[in-house]
Amino acid sequence: IVNDGSKDDSLQQLIDQFDMAVVPFYKGSDKIKCAEVRNIYKSQNPKYSNLIVVDKVNGGRADAINTGISYARTKLILCTDADCIIEQDALLKMVRPYLEQMDKEVIACGAAIGIANDSVIKNGTLSKLRLPKSMIARIQVVEYIRAFLLGRMAWSQIDGLLLVSGAFGLYPTKRVLEVGGLDKNTVGEDLELCIRLRVHMERQNLQYDVVYIPETLCWTEAPSTVKIYGVQRDRWARGLWETMKKHRYLFFNPKYRAMGLLFYPYWIFFELWAPIVEFLGLILIITYGIIGVIKWPFALYLFAAVYLIGCVFSTISIFLYTISFRHYAKPSMVFKLLIAAYLEPFINHPVMVYAEIRGYLKKIFRIKSSWGNMTRKGFTSK
Repeated sequence: IVNDGSKDDSLQQLIDQFDMAVVPFYKGSDKIKCAEVRNIYKSQNPKYSNLIVVDKVNGGRADAINTGISYARTKLILCTDADCIIEQDALLKMVRPYLEQMDKEVIACGAAIGIANDSVIKNGTLSKLRLPKSMIARIQVVEYIRAFLLGRMAWSQIDGLLLVSGAFGLYPTKRVLEVGGLDKNTVGEDLELCIRLRVHMERQNLQYDVVYIPETLCWTEAPSTVKIYGVQRDRWARGLWETMKKHRYLFFNPKYRAMGLLFYPYWIFFELWAPIVEFLGLILIITYGIIGVIKWPFALYLFAAVYLIGCVFSTISIFLYTISFRHYAKPSMVFKLLIAAYLEPFINHPVMVYAEIRGYLKKIFRIKSSWGNMTRKGFTSK
């Protein structure tokens, strides 16, 4: 546990509850620079003999994780969020690729993330899965299903994964230490770390693999209001911008093989530029509409075709997910997910594009921005 300069009595409660004492000679790795560590505490209770608490000066999320990594004594480290609900057998499934992969070294392993808004959590586990009541959150269920089931699973088949979700990712401690841990200068540290690990292996001409498990092993709470959803997507956009800019040397660089010639350019064209193209396209449509250039019958047919193609992808994703994993398997749930999918272009998507453009503008004009206030409602316990 890393106490990142908390100002309440969290540390004292840990000390009292787990009978902790200062360990003066417990040293961390010097490969990662972190904020000053005040004290290291270790539980004196035999039941919690492996419990270590690092008390440090506040340095932010990435710095706190780096501190935890530097003091880790295991071969693998799991990065997750405090509010995530992890399936009981999740670690067994995540470790398995590291044991089975023989011809390549696994440098990262991720899994699908599910949304547990308004679901029932009992004793730290997901007891009853429910659809979110908020339409904003419900549409994100569709978005997550589509992204994790179709997108990342497809990329993993051609060894093209550049992102392991920061909410739930397993990494080899040795490799993370070699690259210096998480980058404290970006809010997209999960994407940046995965790319940096791949670059590290490419430069050494080592065979490696980024593994994706297409099964929901971790559940989290998604934003349930337009405001919080916009804050999240603003941050994700800034993280994407920062990471793509930092690793721009990869752009069509044959030295990095498929990552430089295909995977990174894809992220530039279809991830980074996507909201820019959409925003400029909207401006052009409005402008041409005012001056009377657009042939509206043809334009409406085109809009309908694009909309229906998106609906087809979402529909396929929903049915594949419900059939494969039996989540949201009730007909009423499937129906509600389909409605959410068909409403996505009119509700969540405009907010997302606006938030992403806002995030880009903050980077262009060097407007200082924090992580953002992610107000959460919490899970239902009964």
